[in-house]
Amino acid sequence: MIYGLIAALGFGLADFEGALAGRRIGSLWAVIVGQAVSAVVITGILLWSGDPLAPLGPVAGLVALNGLCAAAAYQTHYRALQLGPVAVVSPIGAAYAVVGVLLAVVFLDERPGTVALLGSLVTVGGVMLVSTDLREFRTGVRRVGAGVPWAIVSAVAFGVAGFLLGYLSQRAGWVVGLWSSRVAQVACYVPLAIVARSQASRLRDRRGLAIALVAAVADIVGVIGLSVGADRGFVSITLAASAVFPLVAVGLSLAILHERLVPNQLVGIGLVVSGLLMLGVG
Repeated sequence: MIYGLIAALGFGLADFEGALAGRRIGSLWAVIVGQAVSAVVITGILLWSGDPLAPLGPVAGLVALNGLCAAAAYQTHYRALQLGPVAVVSPIGAAYAVVGVLLAVVFLDERPGTVALLGSLVTVGGVMLVSTDLREFRTGVRRVGAGVPWAIVSAVAFGVAGFLLGYLSQRAGWVVGLWSSRVAQVACYVPLAIVARSQASRLRDRRGLAIALVAAVADIVGVIGLSVGADRGFVSITLAASAVFPLVAVGLSLAILHERLVPNQLVGIGLVVSGLLMLGVG
């Protein structure tokens, strides 16, 4: 669970900084820069560790699938935020942990226990409440538009990608598993980078590029936490704990943007704390 919370901290910071970078250099290039830097750093860790790549042979197909799902998840997530209200898109995205937990229970035969599983559901439910204002949510539902389908696809894709990353980390060790995931994901972005090469001039925005690099570092912390947690414990518990990452964005909004919590967000925080306690006990 601790590694899942480390992952949540990294993902939350990456989301916040990534959104800022996307406004300056475009969401696609913000993601490409972040993932490319991540792949380089993880490659350095791999070379330093000296871990063999042989365990990847039998699961090469899953490596490719993981890269495809992760790339699709990031792009559909940003597309959903572009087309639909954040108050609707964000809580839908938080449901990715439910997908990952179910996959871990079904395919890895993980049995965290009734208390832990209930804690997972309570945590995710709390995150959904924290990440939205129900008043805006009701307004957003009335003007759903095209964002929600993309948000649903993103949640499923992130859930599958997170599960596969956890599985690869268990099979090959977290260093090799994470490296294979990052490289496969970057490979999926190459065609997109070629198509969007006319927009590469936006990378001249030094401040936007610097923010994207900060987001990349935060994302590296997140994926390392998720990979190590899956390698040393249950994939399901690590994913459930990592789902609290929207709390980081909420905290930054309170501290930097001086926003105020609405009643349902206070209830959500209480549920998240309760759910994490249940995860720890379970």
